[in-house]
Amino acid sequence: MSGREELAAAFLKLHPESAARLLESMPAAEATAVLDAVDLDTAAPVAGYMLPTCAAQCLERQAPADAARLLERLGSRESVAVVRHLSAEHREAVLGCLGTQWVMAFKLLLSYPTSTVGAWIEPRVLTLPDDCTVGEARDRVARSEQSAPARIYVLDRARRVRGAVRGLALLQVSTRKKITSILEPAEALWARDALATAQEHAVWERHTEAPVVNREEEFIGVISYSDLRKAFRETTLAPPPSGGREMAEVTELIAIGAGSVWRSLGELVRSERRR
Repeated sequence: MSGREELAAAFLKLHPESAARLLESMPAAEATAVLDAVDLDTAAPVAGYMLPTCAAQCLERQAPADAARLLERLGSRESVAVVRHLSAEHREAVLGCLGTQWVMAFKLLLSYPTSTVGAWIEPRVLTLPDDCTVGEARDRVARSEQSAPARIYVLDRARRVRGAVRGLALLQVSTRKKITSILEPAEALWARDALATAQEHAVWERHTEAPVVNREEEFIGVISYSDLRKAFRETTLAPPPSGGREMAEVTELIAIGAGSVWRSLGELVRSERRR
């Protein structure tokens, strides 16, 4: 890797949000070349900060398998936002390269309008069955590769929410206790609720995260209050707060100074590929 490429890679890693803005200002082919020139752990956060339309243009210039690997490094919400903007042909090709769990999550999220809660949930979270003991629950948490929310939701065999349990509570009682004996109430949001309506739900007076259920009252994922607010702002195209003006101006100065580096890197990568 040349010194120029090392500089660009370091900038992506240290300033992914600023780098995303710079890539958005470049032709899609050059932006794609930059993302392809760094490892996935560096490229993914940058792609996650890019506007979904811009990120999708880059992914459409990648092989479906490469695009799928990049999407897997993003969160579900960011990935779905990008997948929504892929052409139908590219979307099917990329989904065909993903694991079954990812495909199911994507298809679930894509089935809801962007103005509703269901389009913005995190479906890949740890849950526990209501017929297990505390000891069994501890083992499940320890073995799970899925992220554990602030409260772990407990479901019956019909996938309905029975309640929630905090991880700390599992360590404070006998392993022989039934998990249902330590449940807290868990109010759920409807997946079809409008984002504006969901923001006013009473659950946010007590918690920062809530379970989400479909019309059959089946648990389909969770959403945090911060993600809900972010989704509402994005879908209503609200202008950024005035407090962010100074940061935007700093980013603009960075863009002016570093823009030539990105253009040169894009040209360098493309010329190397032609050799």
